[in-house]
Amino acid sequence: MDLTKIISFSLLFLSLLIPTTTTSTITCTNAVCRRDGPIIRFPFRLKHQQSPSCGYDKGFDLTCDINAVNRTTITLPFSGNFTVEEIDYAAQEIWINDPNNCLPQRILELNLNTTPFTGVYMRQFTFFNCPTSEYLRFRPLNPITCLSDKNSTVFATPSPRVINYLSSQSCRLMKTVYVPVRWPFYEQIVSSSDLSDNLWLTWRVPRCSRCEIKGGKCGVKSNSSSEIICSDVHKPGNYFYLFSP
Repeated sequence: MDLTKIISFSLLFLSLLIPTTTTSTITCTNAVCRRDGPIIRFPFRLKHQQSPSCGYDKGFDLTCDINAVNRTTITLPFSGNFTVEEIDYAAQEIWINDPNNCLPQRILELNLNTTPFTGVYMRQFTFFNCPTSEYLRFRPLNPITCLSDKNSTVFATPSPRVINYLSSQSCRLMKTVYVPVRWPFYEQIVSSSDLSDNLWLTWRVPRCSRCEIKGGKCGVKSNSSSEIICSDVHKPGNYFYLFSP
């Protein structure tokens, strides 16, 4: 084999080892709304600051609320704006709360049907409106302060025992709803709750959890509008892991 053929063969062999630009992700830098805010990266994007291709779809758009000290905000269709408290990319979870500090009010109208999110765990809570004048008999229960006033006190409970008790009193059943909570057996831990803790949501698509755990970078393939790839995973013999949406 002459020198020219040896060089040509070597270049061909090297080209097979080096990832080509067709299998790279679109270049997107991380973003934050403020120093202590959650890091924003794929599948989320910071609207008006990052390219649309840096996020998965419109359901993952985030904004910075300048009226609330640049809090990271997500808008859920039919449910309004929520503050994003944290994003766990490896677990594929996002924790949200009410910027006006009355999450139970938002829970009563929460609708996730047109969003990419579901509850990490969903637990059924029943809301009751009880006379404040009879508060002493309900004293072991936790009232929802932001929904209560001098005439009525609101409670929310997942407990069948407490539901039966309040139903037998001079209380009005307001609504029964499913609440995204952190733990699967939350209703067995408390008899009632003020529901001020974060709502725990998860997304199923795109599936980037394995990529995140391996230290990779998940994103849209540079020459594709739908294919999701994992890049920058340092493993001998593998440069990219391919995922389908």
